[in-house]
Amino acid sequence: MKELKLTPEKLEYCKKEIEKGIKDIVKDSNSKGVVVALSGGVDSAVVLKLASGIVDTHALIMPELDVTNKIDIQDAEELAKSLGVNYSIIEISDVVNSIKKIFPWAKFDEKDRKISYANIKPRARMIFNYLAANLDKRIVLGTGNRTEILLGYATKYGDNACDFKPIGDLYKTQIIQLARYLELPEKIIEKKPSAGLWKGQTDEDELGAGYRDIDRILYLLIDKKYSMEKTTKELNLDPELIRNMHSRMKGNKHKRVMPKLVKIN
Repeated sequence: MKELKLTPEKLEYCKKEIEKGIKDIVKDSNSKGVVVALSGGVDSAVVLKLASGIVDTHALIMPELDVTNKIDIQDAEELAKSLGVNYSIIEISDVVNSIKKIFPWAKFDEKDRKISYANIKPRARMIFNYLAANLDKRIVLGTGNRTEILLGYATKYGDNACDFKPIGDLYKTQIIQLARYLELPEKIIEKKPSAGLWKGQTDEDELGAGYRDIDRILYLLIDKKYSMEKTTKELNLDPELIRNMHSRMKGNKHKRVMPKLVKIN
C-alpha cells in the first residue's frame, strides 16, 4: 500500500520531527536527559538511535532469565556501545519470581492467569525505568509504535507507561523503513517482533497476522475511515481478521486515554 511507504524525504522529515520532539520534552521538563528500555528489537533501537544523537541518553537492558533470547541481549549491548550510550543490564527474574511467590493466586480465577503473570514483566521493567529516571532527573521515552497503540498491544502501566512516545505516530512497517534509513543493523530489523512475555512468544503469532496486513487494515479503518466491509473488499483478506483488529481497537480504548474522573459540579 503506497500510502504506508515513506519516501526518503518523508523519512528525513520524520527523523527531524522526532528528534525535535525529544529535545523539546527534555528542555520543557528541565531534565538531564532520557531513559530508554532497550530490548534488542527494532522499535527501541530506532528510539535509542534518534535520542542518543541529541540528548544525554541512558539505556536499560532488562532481560529475564531463561526467557529473553541471549541474541537480543547481545544485540542491545552492541548497539548501545556503537552509539556511545551508557547502559545498565538489570536481570528481572528475582522481581518477577518474588511477585509470583507472594501473590494469593488461589483466590483468583485461573482463566487469564498466563497473560496476567506475563504482564508482571513489563511492569517490573517500568519500575526500573522510573527508578533510573527519578534518580538521574531523566524522562522515560516509550518505544511503542502506532500499530501497538491502536490495538492496545501493550501492558497498561508496563511498556505503555512513559513520558513521551517518539515513534507513536508511525506504523510498525514504517518504523522498519525508518530503521533502514537510519542504517541500523539489519539483524535487528529482520527479527521477528516479540514482547518477550514468554519463551518463544512473537507479536504476529499472538495477534494472528503479520504486521504488513495489520498495518494495511488499520490504515484503512483509521486513516481512511473505511468500513469493515469496504476494508475487507479492498484488501481481500479474511473478514474475521478485520473484525478481530476492529474488536481489539474498541476493547482496548481504555489504554489510549487517561482514567476517567467523576465530575463534581
